[in-house]
Amino acid sequence: MTATGDTPLVCILSDSDGPRLAAAIQSAQSFDLTVLVGACANKPGGVAAVDIDWQDDFAAARNQLADIALEQYADHPYLLWLDSDEELISWPAHDWGAETAPWFSLQIEDTEALTPRPTTRLQRNNGSLRWHHAIHEMLYSVTPPQAPTAEPLGGALLRHHGYADDQTIAAKLRRNQAIVAAERRCGFDYLYLWVEEARFAEAFGKGATMAWTKVFNHPEAAPRHPGAIDLRVEAAESLCAFGNTAPALQLLAENPRILGLQLAVLGAEQRESGEVDAARLDFLSHCARAGPGDWRYSYPRALLGASREEILALVKEVADENDQSATSDKIKRSDGEQKMTGRFTQSDDFDAETLGNDLVLMNNKTREVLTLNPTARAVWDLLEGGLSRDEIGEAFGQAFPDIDSVILGKDINRTLEHLLASGLISRDGDAA
Repeated sequence: MTATGDTPLVCILSDSDGPRLAAAIQSAQSFDLTVLVGACANKPGGVAAVDIDWQDDFAAARNQLADIALEQYADHPYLLWLDSDEELISWPAHDWGAETAPWFSLQIEDTEALTPRPTTRLQRNNGSLRWHHAIHEMLYSVTPPQAPTAEPLGGALLRHHGYADDQTIAAKLRRNQAIVAAERRCGFDYLYLWVEEARFAEAFGKGATMAWTKVFNHPEAAPRHPGAIDLRVEAAESLCAFGNTAPALQLLAENPRILGLQLAVLGAEQRESGEVDAARLDFLSHCARAGPGDWRYSYPRALLGASREEILALVKEVADENDQSATSDKIKRSDGEQKMTGRFTQSDDFDAETLGNDLVLMNNKTREVLTLNPTARAVWDLLEGGLSRDEIGEAFGQAFPDIDSVILGKDINRTLEHLLASGLISRDGDAA
């Protein structure tokens, strides 16, 4: 251990004194870095540690530890944040005493299955930066409050171990959901509340499609300046698992090198039709061989150096996973068509989000979700007036005189069946 002031101070928040915390501490000390542990519960021995008043707020806990670090370790120019289940794998020689940048991003290995991605973990130790948000905390400058892209620190690498068993993962998701609920009660509304709600819905219940749609459409999700990471990517990839590729295609039109998103689109195509876009598969195969994927976004390591045939096999695996993930939000199609008589009325308790040309609807009582393409959306809009099946058919016939009426009729009937099955409309009675 070293106490020199020309290196960053490693800060670790922890609620237990277990083997993973010991491994995190040892990994930092192997690079002669000083470690300070903020103990939210059990204080570890054999290392500098201080008590942190934990109040279900990750940003507040980090800021408490940062204040203590500034007071007691002011000679260290930067703070390097590690989670208690992480290890420092690589650390470069650097003249920190001559450095002036406010913050840096480091590459982090989230899982063994994915390539690394950048994460902001290194901040200047002078009180100019503060953490915000109780969940998925973000680092911002104090004056003016902003979060520009942090400079990448070459040569640094973190490994995040995470949780391997389903029981621990479930407990973490429920803990995070409790924090989200507390934030909601306090009137807070920021992007990562929606992200965590979407992750919870995908893991435990219905409504994941709507939740991820809200994340994608959130005003804080799109990049605000050149070079910033697009926070809509996770939502777009998750929506592919539920058969909605429009968000992913929108992002890929702007940046085709988000390889994980390319794979998600191919997987959705495989699941829906059994076929994939050959040009997209060829592009992904080229990227896998040449390696020009966007380094800011992680993607499966299995893509690295993979042949076209190996990638196609991976696409089929993704399709199978998507098929299982989407089961809770999928509307089961009936084998035969119902006779659509009577007048139909929209439910009074639904939520709606626009996503490209599609409309995503959620029954707030059952959390059932349905995605409407432009044709189905037109049927939905007509139902606001409480029309009958025949009246809807007449309106479509006038709007699309060149389309076969039998084809139009089948499309209308299927849409009405799905809306009825999802509880988004009700049938009032026979038409006069």
